[in-house]
Order: sequence, then C-alpha cells, then structure tokens
Amino acid sequence: MTDIDVPQVADRELAAIVGAEVEGRWPDDVSGLDEIVRYGLVPFGKMMGPWLVTHSSLAVGGDRATVLPAAVAVECVQVGAMMHDDIIDLDGERRSKPAAHTVFGQPTAIVGGDGLFFHGFAALAECQEAGAPAERVAQALVVLSRAGLRIGDAAIREIRMSREVCSVDDYLGMIADKSGALLWMACGVGATLGGADDTELEALSQYSDQLGVAYQIRDDLMAYDGTRAGKPNVSDVRNGRPTLPVLLAHERAPAAQRQHIEQLLADTAIPVEERYEAMAGLVHAYDGVSAAREASHRHVELAAKALENLPPSVHRDALADLTVPGRLV
Repeated sequence: MTDIDVPQVADRELAAIVGAEVEGRWPDDVSGLDEIVRYGLVPFGKMMGPWLVTHSSLAVGGDRATVLPAAVAVECVQVGAMMHDDIIDLDGERRSKPAAHTVFGQPTAIVGGDGLFFHGFAALAECQEAGAPAERVAQALVVLSRAGLRIGDAAIREIRMSREVCSVDDYLGMIADKSGALLWMACGVGATLGGADDTELEALSQYSDQLGVAYQIRDDLMAYDGTRAGKPNVSDVRNGRPTLPVLLAHERAPAAQRQHIEQLLADTAIPVEERYEAMAGLVHAYDGVSAAREASHRHVELAAKALENLPPSVHRDALADLTVPGRLV
C-alpha cells in the first residue's frame, strides 16, 4: 500500500507534533531494536494513520492532546505491517528508500516489525496518562487488536489468491478486510478515544472500509497508469497477485486473452519484466484501468455518504476532503 494524499493546510502542525513525538521516542542515535523501528518510521510518510486518528476523534468531540499517543501507536503498527509486507512481496523499496529487509536483512526486519507492533500497543496504553478515560483506552485496544486480526486474515486470503484468477467480488471483499481495516484501525481507535456513540462508530466504519477499498484500487492502478507507488511496478505481477485492473480486463477479454492473463499470473518461468509488459498491454487493451478507476470512484462516493451520519464540523469536513474527486485517482 501507498500513502493517500492528505490535506496539507491545517495539518502541517499535526505532522510536526507527531513527528516531534516520534523523534523524542527514537532519536537518531538509538541502537538495537529501536534502530530498526526508527528506520521504518523516519523519514515520515504522509502519516495517514495519525491524521485519521486525530480527525476521527475530534469529529466526535475528542481532544487532540489525549489522542496524541494513539496517533503514534497507529503509525507504529501500520509501519510494522508494511515492513513485513515488503518481505512477503520481496519488494526492495518502501517510501522511495530501501526497504528495511534490504538494509538489515530479513530476520532483523521481521523482528523490527514485531517491535513496532509492541511499541504501538504500549503507546496506545499511554492515552490514559494523557487524560483519556481508562474504559475508552481499553476499548481502543480492542479496536486495534481486532483490526489487526482482520488485516491478518485478509493477508492470508490474498496470499492464497496468488497465481490464479479469482472473482472480482472475492477480491473486493479481501481488500475491504485488508486496506479497509487498516484505515478503520485509525478511525476506530480515534473515535473510541473521543467517546463516539454507536451511530458515529458505524459511520466511520463504513467510511474507512469504502475509502480503504478505493485506496487499494488506486494502489493497484499505479502499476499501469504511469504513476509510481514507491515500490516496483512489477511487484504484483512478480508475485502473481490478481489486482482489480487485471481481473476487470480478464472479465472483458476473449477466451484466448483470458488464458494469456492466467498464464502471466501463474508462470514464473517467464522473466518478470516480460510478464509485466504483456500484462500491462492486456490490461490497457481490455479497459482494466478505466474500469478500475470507475470502481474506485464508486467507493469514494460511498465513503462520502457514510460521513453524513457524523455531526457537522470542520473535522468531518477534513475527513470528507479525502473523498473529493481526484484526491485518490
């Protein structure tokens, strides 16, 4: 996954606050496990997780100081997940720099990802010291845990989908549980700490799931639409991952071309660059890019609709800004 472009006007201050918090916890002279943790966190991406934590909390009446440790927590967990993803996918680059496993080796990067998870749980627990009621902190820890388990289950399904064509519905369900849950981890933790009621939690659940699907579709498109995702464009083809543009092209292609798509996913004997070029040609020939972009727009519209169940505020507007046409694709 890549970073969504977040609004940058009022959130430079938030990025600076979270960045200073991370730098204070992991200064540039740390060693051992913390060296790997810092490498994953710094330099910062667009810090989508902290941004969602904060605005989701404020949108339901929460306080930024109270959720600051949770913003750090979610960034830690999400970066740890990406560190492990890069090993699974054999990707050598993340956020336009060498992936942790290419610098420190796979065993060390695995432990570093584990360390980020535990730092995340520890930081979230600190919200009580920052003023959050103990029962809300306990509920937020449950949200974080359940979101992580949902992501893990979806990751297993994704691995088992490799090297073959699956249905579009199965694929969309998988990315809702992987990418959607990644955003729900942030929205749900922030909203829970902010004291959200059931209606507000459901609204943010629907928002994060739909936005997460649109987000992943944009990530899928980057391999074929000329943009760069911060990881190699050949990654999904190399790993035999049937992304949405490929599946939609497969649905539209004649039988012979469908078989060719299936072969390109399955046959690792074909050089990866050759497989990628052939797949890109088929995706464009059978409208996989345009059809996937249209699907992403539909999910963005559903995300925007879900926010109507939150009370009006500048923070709801900030969340809605991610659903503005052109923000994602």
